[in-house]
Amino acid sequence: MKKGVITGMILLLAAAFVWAGGAAEDQSGSGDGELKPLNFLFSSTFSETETGGQILKHFQDYLSESTDGKIKATIKWGGTLYQSPDELEAVSSGAVQMIALGHNPHFDMLPLLCSFPDFAPDSSQNALDFFKHVVFEDPSSSAVLTGEAEANNVKYLNVIAGGANTFLADFPFTDMASMVKGSTSFGNMEAAKFEYLGFRVTQVLPWDLYDAFDRGVIDASQMSLAPLVSMSLYEVADTWMLDNTYTAGNFLTVNLDWWNGLSAAQQEAIQAAADEVMEYSAGIYDAAIADQLKLLQDEGATVVTMNDADFTTWWDAVFMSKVDSSLKMAEGRGDTDKVKAVLKSAAEFTGYQTDF
Repeated sequence: MKKGVITGMILLLAAAFVWAGGAAEDQSGSGDGELKPLNFLFSSTFSETETGGQILKHFQDYLSESTDGKIKATIKWGGTLYQSPDELEAVSSGAVQMIALGHNPHFDMLPLLCSFPDFAPDSSQNALDFFKHVVFEDPSSSAVLTGEAEANNVKYLNVIAGGANTFLADFPFTDMASMVKGSTSFGNMEAAKFEYLGFRVTQVLPWDLYDAFDRGVIDASQMSLAPLVSMSLYEVADTWMLDNTYTAGNFLTVNLDWWNGLSAAQQEAIQAAADEVMEYSAGIYDAAIADQLKLLQDEGATVVTMNDADFTTWWDAVFMSKVDSSLKMAEGRGDTDKVKAVLKSAAEFTGYQTDF
């Protein structure tokens, strides 16, 4: 075979690999700081139109614009490539280069990241600061969580907001006591913290909540506001109570081998976009929360304000149930000291007093 033909075939194969794997260019870096072109694959379970999708679209646009189009993220929306339970394995294996990791479905692979509360009090910004402190800034907890990530061949670049949380029921209530008294079956997958409050819990997957309410299997629940509104839960539950906690924890997560193969200039550009979109995510969720509350009111739902005493009880239930379950499971794995480091960091940030 002629040399020119062989060279052409090699170039075609290299081009195909660039599209499939996102990292076939020479990324070793020549030391001159030149930003080389890169197109990588980003799998998302968000649809492009929902709030989480708008955040990732902002990341995509910012990255392209800030690099004059040299670095592009090709996002596959709505779980068309991978659903939530498969995302971590996909990015760990290198099947995709980046995901927005919702970590709770991956307790078996990320028990340390799942060992502290996945929301925080007061505001979307405080939730972001909470995760940033525990995962990236506190040396004791950051070392533990970075080590766990590396063991799974991934790296967290940053975290994005996830909106407000709310209780809801298909009967009138004014506070936690009247809600507990009125409920005969509280639907949620995490029983401990709700049993601590006095609810009788029936395990129901988030996407089955509407049907469970509609059929009378449950009469109350708690979850993130945004998906509950998007699933039209106001049609089957007409009293809602925001609980003054806000989620974060969708980590912009990359395949570690791929990341280490990038040039310093490429890493800096992608990290800068991840940092920028973290701040952007708090603002867009604040606006989204206002829109969601207006929609509830327009649909005739009653929105109750949680009082301070109820919040204190609620946050105690959240934290103590997580401490109890995390430390119990840590004993079986032999990583109690690591879990304590993470929980201590989370407790200190939120001002929670604990003696573990």
